[in-house]
Amino acid sequence: MTLGFLDGQDRWHGWDANNTLFSSVVSTQNNTPGGTQSAEISVGADTICDFDAINSLPELAFDSGQWTLSCQMFVEGGFQGQQYYMVMNDYNDFGPYEWNVMLQFDSASSNVICSCGSTGPPVTMPIQFDDWAEIRCEFDLDADNVDLYYDNQFVGSYPPSLGVFGSDSYASARIDAIDLYPDAPGFPNTTPVYYDDFSLEQVGGTLGTSFCSGDGTGTACPCGNNGGVGEGCGNSSGSGGTLSATGDSSAGGSQTYEAGNLIPGQPALLFSGNNAINGGLGIPFGDGLRCAGQGVLRHGVRSPNAGGDASWASPLPNEAWGPGDTKHFQGWYRDPSGSPCGNGFNLTTGHTISFN
Repeated sequence: MTLGFLDGQDRWHGWDANNTLFSSVVSTQNNTPGGTQSAEISVGADTICDFDAINSLPELAFDSGQWTLSCQMFVEGGFQGQQYYMVMNDYNDFGPYEWNVMLQFDSASSNVICSCGSTGPPVTMPIQFDDWAEIRCEFDLDADNVDLYYDNQFVGSYPPSLGVFGSDSYASARIDAIDLYPDAPGFPNTTPVYYDDFSLEQVGGTLGTSFCSGDGTGTACPCGNNGGVGEGCGNSSGSGGTLSATGDSSAGGSQTYEAGNLIPGQPALLFSGNNAINGGLGIPFGDGLRCAGQGVLRHGVRSPNAGGDASWASPLPNEAWGPGDTKHFQGWYRDPSGSPCGNGFNLTTGHTISFN
């Protein structure tokens, strides 16, 4: 059963801004792990999931770090023609275009075919018919490498900056768009395939960006108590509190928030807000700078260890955000003995995360 068009929903649209009427949201294959709906890709439906700014959504930049891009695909028995799952290193309406992953689903051989960064003989393996199979691309953009898997079987590994045939030389390795292409020349009667459970998650590594330092580069600390470079305003230890995050950027995913240079044994609170105060420069508050505000949520109190470190792991108390939300995090902590400005408390740097 067709429930509507995929085009125009979230980041989906037709190739070169064409409004494709052949990519649909359906309940035909309703036994997916993700629920009762899936995307049907039929002839004429060259369909893009665009991570640039589109449909009033901000640009999502995936140009560094380690990322796992995955989805589920269903190919019916009796499939005819060719379909392609591709990842684009760069996509722009009307060009230029760059592809770094291409899996071809070929009915004549009943195989998945991958050039895998080579002009030599392709890698082939059987198509999984009449059941959902995972496509997984594990990108290490810093090391310029991608590992491809189909139905939990390793397909190949190569530098994505060299393109799908290994003959290109892109300026850098990126994840800019997903391209679902059913229109291979000479195959006008290709039958539909189905996709669901698209996911792009950061693996390990740093997550988000730091802002609002009390190191003299922005708003002045309350009593001239600057911290070190990239730190919050100085506390009684002589250093300033910091906040960072690791994990993946998916809402409801796995994240760890780590604060440093706090006061051992003194309470530290992690909180978040919807606004980066004063354009992200913060305002004086206690012995530090208040960086995050508006719609404040508290995510738990920790007692820093002897090194002044504290951490919070997801799921957090009051974790109320979803895909597309941007949250600004900060740590508040007590500094009761010898605080530079005499207020008895201070704050870490701020940290911003945009969730997928």
